Amino acid sequence: MSTQTSRQRPDPWPATRLAEIDEDAVRLLVHTFYGRIRDDDMLGPVFRQALEGRWDIHLEKMVAFWSSIVLGAKRYRGNVTQAHQPFGHLSGEHFSRWLALFFDTLDGLFEPQAAFAFAEPAIRIAESLQLNLFGWEYALPPAQRALLDSVKQARHARPHE
Repeated sequence: MSTQTSRQRPDPWPATRLAEIDEDAVRLLVHTFYGRIRDDDMLGPVFRQALEGRWDIHLEKMVAFWSSIVLGAKRYRGNVTQAHQPFGHLSGEHFSRWLALFFDTLDGLFEPQAAFAFAEPAIRIAESLQLNLFGWEYALPPAQRALLDSVKQARHARPHE
């Protein structure tokens, strides 16, 4: 497991959590999160190897991706499943670590309602990617299953808007 705990915060960490999502908020999330990924003992080497010399391009692609997901920007052009095919050598623990860092970053940056806009698609995408990479008989690690179940419960508990 990583020596960097999920409670360590990057600099600068906002003094107050954001309640609204706009392009700047998406950019802050992507850059903060991937800064943490770079420093993570488990994920850092994987991402450094895959993105050497291409970090800026990847960050902009991730801003476009998340803007498309949460803002409906329709700027992302790509196939998520196809982009992750070269990473079949990873394990469920890699995905669990990614999700733990992502959710912790969401918690530090956003109020719960805003964080949920990112959390729900993140867990669904992670589940889909793992099933595509590891096969349809693959069982999510218990921590991920619990996270998915909590997101599903939160979705059902939310008042309809």
